[in-house]
Amino acid sequence: MIYDIIYALMAQEGREAALFGDGAPLAHEAFERSLVGAAFPELWFELPLAGDPWFDLHVLTAREDVSPNMTFAPDSFGGCGDAFAWFAQQERGVRQLALSYDVSSGDIAHPAVQLLVGTDDPECHAGFLTAAGRPDAAEAYRRFAARLPRGWFACYAGVFPRRPEVDLRVECIPDARLQQAYAADSSLLKADLAQLGMEEFGDTLLPRCQELAQQPFELEFQFDVTRAGAAGSTFAASLRFGAPSEASSGSSFDPKGAAGELMKLLESWGLADERWRLLAGTMFAKRMARQGRQGLLYAYPAFIKLRWRNGKPVDAKTYLIAGVQQIASRSSER
Repeated sequence: MIYDIIYALMAQEGREAALFGDGAPLAHEAFERSLVGAAFPELWFELPLAGDPWFDLHVLTAREDVSPNMTFAPDSFGGCGDAFAWFAQQERGVRQLALSYDVSSGDIAHPAVQLLVGTDDPECHAGFLTAAGRPDAAEAYRRFAARLPRGWFACYAGVFPRRPEVDLRVECIPDARLQQAYAADSSLLKADLAQLGMEEFGDTLLPRCQELAQQPFELEFQFDVTRAGAAGSTFAASLRFGAPSEASSGSSFDPKGAAGELMKLLESWGLADERWRLLAGTMFAKRMARQGRQGLLYAYPAFIKLRWRNGKPVDAKTYLIAGVQQIASRSSER
């Protein structure tokens, strides 16, 4: 019921046809396959910023919502049961385990599985990848982590079974000092990307990443990593917006502010169309009560991502984050 309410609020007033397309039934089925315990997971809805509307779904389980005494069949969660069993045993460092469904392709039987961490220990991701049945990806990750520039943090890694040619993906966050440096001099970014094994930069990757680094939002980079542990042919750059507060459904995604100027920039590059102006309508923060407990239902545009392949621009997407935040009762606060 909560999932249906969240989706309906985001997709109402014509936004389903314009932004989401016809994937809702399959996404609902994917959501139902992903539930672990009684807690409501965090949801990421991935939408293109141009072209035909569609969306993919990512379902994220928090570490505090699983316990070491839980048991998981190896074939559960699309074959990711062993990864969940490993995740439930971790005492520190891990944050969320994500199942990612290519709803737009019509295949939800083989989700990708990704680990989000709060530690820079490469063995955390390597242990997860081994538990996911991919010791080869774990070794590739170790090699990639050894090449990371100083000041970069690998915040998540995952494997995508529907992409067997290069199926290890790693997301990295350069620190604020480096983002400022990249904003001032794109040659510094080129050197760091080359250190990771990137060879094809094309005409737009570096100048556009420099412009992204100049924005007042946190910059992240994403790599499809080869079996040799080097950056593959597909590269992405993301900017993350702020989250809404309980008091307001607003966030740093303000169409009249810096986020709006960023979206106009993407539009000028041919990577977004006029539908981005509908994204503000997907934001909400609404209280609800159920069985004596109060929660805050929320959704907001969380970040945008631009992709290149072999140095050539591919597309841009936005991600809406949604979920339920529990609200403590006054009696429990005393």
